[in-house]
Amino acid sequence: MGKDTEREEHKDKERKKRRESEGAEVLERLKHTEFDGAVDVSSQTLSGREARRVMDFALRLGQELFLCGFDTQTIESSVIAVSTALGLNHLEVDITARTIHLQYAPPHEIPASIMRVTRTAEDPRDLRRMAALHRLVGHVVAERLDVRQSLKALRRIQDTPPHWPWWVRTVGGGVLAASVTLQVGGSAWAALTAVAVLMACDRVGWLLLRGAMPFFFAIAVQAALAVALGIALSSTSLIGPYSTAVMAANLVVLLPIVPLIALPQDGITGFSLMAATRAVNVTLALAGMATGVLVVALLADEATEDIYAPQIDHATLPVWGGLIVSAVGALGNCFSMGGNRRLLPVAVAAGVMGGAVNMAVSHAVHAPALAVLCAAAALGASAAVCSPALRVPAAAVVIPGTTGALLPSLQVYESLTQLSVGREGAGTAALLALLSTATIGVGAVAGSLIGHGLIRVATRLRLVPQPD
Repeated sequence: MGKDTEREEHKDKERKKRRESEGAEVLERLKHTEFDGAVDVSSQTLSGREARRVMDFALRLGQELFLCGFDTQTIESSVIAVSTALGLNHLEVDITARTIHLQYAPPHEIPASIMRVTRTAEDPRDLRRMAALHRLVGHVVAERLDVRQSLKALRRIQDTPPHWPWWVRTVGGGVLAASVTLQVGGSAWAALTAVAVLMACDRVGWLLLRGAMPFFFAIAVQAALAVALGIALSSTSLIGPYSTAVMAANLVVLLPIVPLIALPQDGITGFSLMAATRAVNVTLALAGMATGVLVVALLADEATEDIYAPQIDHATLPVWGGLIVSAVGALGNCFSMGGNRRLLPVAVAAGVMGGAVNMAVSHAVHAPALAVLCAAAALGASAAVCSPALRVPAAAVVIPGTTGALLPSLQVYESLTQLSVGREGAGTAALLALLSTATIGVGAVAGSLIGHGLIRVATRLRLVPQPD
């Protein structure tokens, strides 16, 4: 009897080891994310029907996360975390371009495989939905919801209309354009003009996209309209000296900001195909904008010098002014992306932090690229540390903070105008603009790694027994 008991215990230990090793590979993908150590592999094996329901929920959730603009690592870690929490203990997840593929293959069972393709070319802009999905993932991981309740909650999020009406979101984009105008030295009148130009471009773009016009042509028309209005307003005494600031602000706000930030994040975290897909979309947007600027330059040849500024040297804001403008820009971006009232103070704080670090490093070392990198890293670290406590996604901190304080507006403007008129060194200017923008994503990833490292260290310190 004793030997039989020992053999049974030995078999139980072996089975436990196998389960742990089978789950270790998928849980390894949760390292350096907010779900590291938050879920355990279940000892149960789901039936085929139960597994199908969990996989269906996980795929629907992953698709919504993608549509909201989350980076791929966050999408993958969220899908793994909720699937594991709901009992899938033999799971493989693959995200390729716009496709999410799940496979459930328990031992001695027929594997189940399911996939979902996300077909959209729109620039995701919905912080409220981001926050709601983030809270849903947190509830599932904490085992507060079963799969039926989780599906109901997800449908409620999908059916919820935008938090703000369209005109509030458009005005928010205008506030961001005004903030960027002031950051590059524009006057108060130029900032107000930038709001009007942005609203005109936004409505024209909405009409074109509603009419099923391809995104390339829609953004080309918007860029052409922004530059044409800037040229027309340059002759007025109110904004004449600052017309380049108005055009620069409106062109940089037209950029697909969320994919631009997520692109380097995907590349660094190992999602090369997703990074390549985002790179194609971003390049298409830049090419469309350059085309729009080129058309205006050709049609208004005598005004070419008005849109091309080889040495833009606008006055800079004082420190206190820079902080206020950064906070206002982040707030405007939060409204533009549909952030609810709960996210507004987070956006303001992120804008102030991004602006403060950016200006401090710029004054210390006079290296703009390094300043942007440090500011983005500070935002990424703060997001990683504060996101669980605030119950908001890290993107709700990083995106408003970067758009409010770190957008390389003048570099983007110069590169587009130089490319459009064929100036010497245009390629170098475009490359520098892309690198400056990519620096934001690189800094955000570095900061996120630092933040999660700090969390792990703090957790371990709390677990160490204190001496008497």
